[in-house]
Amino acid sequence: MVSIICVCFIICFCIALYGWGLLLHRITGYPVRNPIMTVVIGLGVAIFLGGVFNLLRFAYGWAFDGLLLVGIVLVAVFWKLRPELPRDKGEWLHVIILGLLVAVIMGFTVITQLPPKAFNFHDDFETYFAHPVRMLQTGTLFGSPLSSIGSATLGGQAVLHGIILNHFSIPYINGIDAVFGLFLCLTMSVSMIPLRATFLPVSIVCLLTVFFINPQYVNVSPLYIGSALMMVSILLFSNTHKSEGKADLPPPILIGLIYASLLAVKSSFLLFPLLHMCCLIIVLKLFGLDIRRLIRWSVNTSCMTLLFISPWILLHLPNYIRKSPFQTPPYATSILVGYPNLLSNTPLFWGATLADYTFVGVAIALAVFAFLIWSYREQIHSRRIALAGLAASGAAIVVAYPLMIFLGSLIAGYETELRYSIPFLIAGVPLIFPLDYLWSLKDKPFGFKYFISTVSLLLGVSIIFCFSQSLTDRIHQAYESGSILAFSELATSSQYINYNEEVLYGDTKFRIAAAQERIPSGEAVVVWVMTPFYLDYTRNIIFDAPGGISSSWAYIPDVNYFMFEYSGFAVRPLISHYAGTQSPYRLEQLGAKRYIIFLQYLDEIAKTADTLYNDGRIVVFRKHKK
Repeated sequence: MVSIICVCFIICFCIALYGWGLLLHRITGYPVRNPIMTVVIGLGVAIFLGGVFNLLRFAYGWAFDGLLLVGIVLVAVFWKLRPELPRDKGEWLHVIILGLLVAVIMGFTVITQLPPKAFNFHDDFETYFAHPVRMLQTGTLFGSPLSSIGSATLGGQAVLHGIILNHFSIPYINGIDAVFGLFLCLTMSVSMIPLRATFLPVSIVCLLTVFFINPQYVNVSPLYIGSALMMVSILLFSNTHKSEGKADLPPPILIGLIYASLLAVKSSFLLFPLLHMCCLIIVLKLFGLDIRRLIRWSVNTSCMTLLFISPWILLHLPNYIRKSPFQTPPYATSILVGYPNLLSNTPLFWGATLADYTFVGVAIALAVFAFLIWSYREQIHSRRIALAGLAASGAAIVVAYPLMIFLGSLIAGYETELRYSIPFLIAGVPLIFPLDYLWSLKDKPFGFKYFISTVSLLLGVSIIFCFSQSLTDRIHQAYESGSILAFSELATSSQYINYNEEVLYGDTKFRIAAAQERIPSGEAVVVWVMTPFYLDYTRNIIFDAPGGISSSWAYIPDVNYFMFEYSGFAVRPLISHYAGTQSPYRLEQLGAKRYIIFLQYLDEIAKTADTLYNDGRIVVFRKHKK
């Protein structure tokens, strides 16, 4: 029953975002052609306003409820801009078939993922869950120099989590990306395809590729949300509804808003705006756009991006200008490791194979090549701009995939960086293929149209086939163990599921509260526990650790009270940190060495400290007064 209520709330959330998106359309004069794209534009507005709320220290539940209510009112105000309904039986049949597919996929997702039985016991419990809890209790995400907020994420995803958490319990946070984000990607994948029987196979294939591509779901950080935002960047250049007339570059306000939203929800998404903008400048210049106009548009877009990301930057500015006092020892080993075989069929730890994802990248590259051919032969200037924009969008995705794996071979491991590249691929496949097909239909010979449509369908079906086994495994795991966590061997173990049950529905919350009660109200405390989201952030000044201990600004505050979880299923043994110091990857080395320094610091204080509480798993101690 709670899941059904949560789904209804997410629907209301969509309506409110649609209202905010309509407002941006009215401000920019950009026509409403795609209602799902308008919802995602409204999502960008919500992320921006969430940053403003956090900066001004009133990011409480009432503020987000007000944001939703205003959005719903805007829908009523701009009702004349509502999307058109299907006009005949053929169009309705098209919509019904696709609607049933979406309903089946979303039904499976809601049943198994809203909420799941298990979360990531490190990333989620230790890090991501604490962000919206702190925000809703204190009015801001800013608070701890040892938190990952401001580095791994600026806080955009925490805002979306907070909107759910304001009305539902912690496990329903998963609804933002696994349910809402997936819904946006599914519906946007078919939103630009005409509602005709001849296009139905293409629509079905595009829809299924979103679901079949293994997302390597590891935590509640943005995956499908990031893909949805990238999809809007692509669609803003599609221009599929206009065959002639003057086509202009997308309004800088809209592109800047999407770029800023990507960066706000996850720092690794910065790569997309950088590559996208560079590819746009190069391709648009090659295909006839006036250089002065292009420079003016690029500068305006960059300024809009800075404007929309500025609340988040200003929020974390005190950390950014601080230099960490941690003295990290030199790296023990070389950070350079071999580049992986992109055609390898060896199963990855997180699922699927490198060859599967490489095939997706190659398929997108073929579509990009076709766009370049269309642009070269196209005589109508407005079409050349649209085609060049689409080619640049696809090129950004194609370049991002091997580049992120290359960075992974230097920084954190190629399998980790591959996970970060998957939202790029999910965004590209269901849009670049059908848009390539649709553009091939314009003023081209019948034989050529038939060839392109056949190739597009075969590529899409091949991608579905590549990931069919991993999808089967995910479905089986979801029904058997109640999650699709990519570290399946651990996630499906009874010990892991029991630990999640204890954390989410057992006595963990009461143990955290009992430990915190031993610290006088109003006192500052450094906390390192596995479930910091159960802390009362209004009772004490809490410096929760150690998610951001690798940050350039991380430091240990000078406080008298400490809370430390030293025993339990999720506690990493000290030997694992020493093993991490020998990792060939820079970030793993840095994190492991700083963890050891932090633990040594706590150990030195604990030797002479006054123990206030110790339940065998959590200890609270007060620094000994000299």
